[in-house]
Amino acid sequence: MDFTRKAKWTFVLVTILFSLVQSSSANHTSINDTSIEMIHVGLILDAQSWVGKIVDSCISLAISDFYSRNRHYQTKLIVHTRDSEVDSLLVLSQALVLLENFKLDAIIAAENSAAVKTLAELGSRVKIPIISLFAAAPSLSFSEYPYLIQIGQDESSQAKVIAAIAEAFSWRSVTLIYEDNDPARPILSNANPSFDQHVALLASSTDEEIVEQLRNLMSLQTTVLLVHMSPILASRLFLNARRLGMMSQGYAWITTDMITNFMNSMDPSVIESMQGVVGFKPHIPASKELRKLAIRWRSKNLNENQNLEEMEINVYGIWSYDMFWAVATAAERVMTRHPHILHQVTRMNMNFTTIRSSQSGLVFMDEILQSRFKGISGGFQLTNGRLIPKEFEIVDVFKGERIIGYWNPGKGITSLMKQENNNETNSTSSSKLESVIWPGGTMNIPKGWSLHGKRLRIGVPADNGFREIISVTRDPRTNETTVTGYCVDVFKEAVQSLGYEVHYDFIPFEDANGRMAGTYDDLILQVYYKNYDAVVGDTTILASRLPYVDFTMPFTDIGIGTVVPKINKKSIWIFLMPLSGDLWITTAAFFILTGLVIWFIERPINEEFQGSPCEQIGMIFWYSFSTLVFAHKEKLLSNLSKFVVIIWVFVVLIITSSYTATLASMLTVQQIELNSKQDYVGYHYGFLLSRAVSNLNFKNPRLKPYISPEEYADALGRGSNNGGVSTIVDEIPYLKVFLAKYPSDYTIIKSMTTTGGFGFVFPKGSPLVQDISSAIMRLREEEELQLMENKSFHSTESIFTDQDTRSNPSRLNLHSFGGLFLVTGISSTSALLLCLFQKSRPIIIREFKFFLNSMDSVKDYLKVQRYFTTLTILFN
Repeated sequence: MDFTRKAKWTFVLVTILFSLVQSSSANHTSINDTSIEMIHVGLILDAQSWVGKIVDSCISLAISDFYSRNRHYQTKLIVHTRDSEVDSLLVLSQALVLLENFKLDAIIAAENSAAVKTLAELGSRVKIPIISLFAAAPSLSFSEYPYLIQIGQDESSQAKVIAAIAEAFSWRSVTLIYEDNDPARPILSNANPSFDQHVALLASSTDEEIVEQLRNLMSLQTTVLLVHMSPILASRLFLNARRLGMMSQGYAWITTDMITNFMNSMDPSVIESMQGVVGFKPHIPASKELRKLAIRWRSKNLNENQNLEEMEINVYGIWSYDMFWAVATAAERVMTRHPHILHQVTRMNMNFTTIRSSQSGLVFMDEILQSRFKGISGGFQLTNGRLIPKEFEIVDVFKGERIIGYWNPGKGITSLMKQENNNETNSTSSSKLESVIWPGGTMNIPKGWSLHGKRLRIGVPADNGFREIISVTRDPRTNETTVTGYCVDVFKEAVQSLGYEVHYDFIPFEDANGRMAGTYDDLILQVYYKNYDAVVGDTTILASRLPYVDFTMPFTDIGIGTVVPKINKKSIWIFLMPLSGDLWITTAAFFILTGLVIWFIERPINEEFQGSPCEQIGMIFWYSFSTLVFAHKEKLLSNLSKFVVIIWVFVVLIITSSYTATLASMLTVQQIELNSKQDYVGYHYGFLLSRAVSNLNFKNPRLKPYISPEEYADALGRGSNNGGVSTIVDEIPYLKVFLAKYPSDYTIIKSMTTTGGFGFVFPKGSPLVQDISSAIMRLREEEELQLMENKSFHSTESIFTDQDTRSNPSRLNLHSFGGLFLVTGISSTSALLLCLFQKSRPIIIREFKFFLNSMDSVKDYLKVQRYFTTLTILFN
């Protein structure tokens, strides 16, 4: 009993003493604070979010550190904290309540992107700084909102980092998993690269709902997954992904800074499930000040806040800490430079309430914008009202967090040894990154997509007619279908070289009778309608088909050609065919003419051209025709005859060369002229004939369709006059098969690259297109395609001759050589006339002398003498 009474009295005494101490302390504070100007600042954040907790804790630590180091300051920031509860309307409501109850000089709002613009407009109305921390909202114009300061969270920079990582690892598509809330949703509007799929999760989503969405993602081909959500929801996502086997080899996971900033604060079981994840976050340079701050923050939270005991300080806390120092320093400068402004207050009516506004807002804002100091985050400087990350660090999660590289807007991806990359710009190469350990513990870069063991349904054309290209046969006993041919060989070889397994089944596109169930366009549209996963066969790459499907690069020659029968080599008069009749006659006439001119000039002075009439006639023909083979040996004495022979030998050279070339061509190719209505043109059934006929310039063709090489040969053998055709027009691969079977009877004389060749068909955006195309290119470079073609077509040499229609062999006519004959005719005639004149000169001289002797006047004699002398000089 006595003990109880003593205890009561002791408690009363302690209470009284405590009250006295508190009263004394309060009086002391009031005395000290009377000379300090209180600067009221509103802080609105989500008290339950990780970001909100860290911001609140770091600002509290910043207040303690700042004023313990600056006890002499005449100002002190008083922070009034309010909970937004992730409600943008509540943010505005809390801001108005604070403005009504306090003379606020600034408002700080964290995370709430939906309320940023509204708060910015409110700040412009009441003229106080609005500081937005980490709000994932589009950058607002500083000129339009001069009282808004935005810290961190630049969505456009994040999008560029994502694009750089995807490009570095050659990923063509990325699937986005994001939290459907205001902070995470803006990433959709800055998607770069564009996301093939995006899946939205709610913070309230159950594990069953998360698993359902993940199962849907497993059915997709894309295996590169970008996660953009709060760390709490991300923790649940990765735990469920690991249970489903999605954290295994073949997958690639990327996390944005919303998650990566809190990586060190996550539960060890979550980190264990995130092994192999690649993430990025703003880079904060290591320093002694940062380490000391982290230790103080950790110690403070262990003692005061059990909710943060497992967290590590991150960029959100560091920027908040530096931002408070900037605001507190600016407040002191305002007090020092403009002390009278702080005490001016204006009341404003805001519809349903009256708020107090400080007149110092504009000056306060200017002082904050001019802040320059070295903070914990590095150099602190606002640019157009913004403080955004200057550089991101890229990390790999494997038994902890490991930095593998950096990214900045000027240089792109850079290595850890950044000083070695000063001259490099816009780099996106994965070689700049340290080796990455991907999910499943592998160092092999995920290719970005997977078939997940799915067997591809590959359509093939039936009843082609060219079995060497594609052939479908069915065993009548077992009903088993076998698909063979060049197209199938190339596809199998390409798939085998991919380095990963692709399972597939060939399904003929046929009706109940075993014939094609439609046209080739119908077959290709089956891929567009998702009835087939691909098409392997003689499918031509055409622009009209590209809007519906994707083609691999061609694995055959491109274009179309014309095949005709070779000329009949058994004719004994084939040597006469290169030259037309009038050209033969004209050439022979000029041979004789040239011989006569040479004989006439040389006979008076050259003994080799003299003799009996028979000998002289023989010399005329011998000399002229010997120039045909350049066998003339007779020595010419007159310059005129030498001039004639030089011109003539040149003409003979041109004619003989043209004759030889034309005869050689005719022994190989027969030129056809499809200008008459009696000529028929054959083509492959199903071929785009209208385009082919238009491009090959056929006039008024009469068309006949055929299916097989045997039908081609039969039609060409009969000719247009006997129920066949004069030519076949088809794509080069079909013509190669045909000519391999009949190499001695037919040949290609024309070709044009008006089609894209044969390619394999896949759905739009299929990642197999690039891999198969690369495999085809390797096969072509290694000459494997040519070997497979020779084997399938049964050909041992190239039978393709590319010729233009204007260079096809045709008979040479007189018009083609009219200029040459004109030149040699003029030269021969001129030489003959000069020779005649020289022979008549002695007679002229005798007549002139007689005339001179009969002259009476000396004066006339001298004039004529001078004239005669001039003529003599000219003719000599």
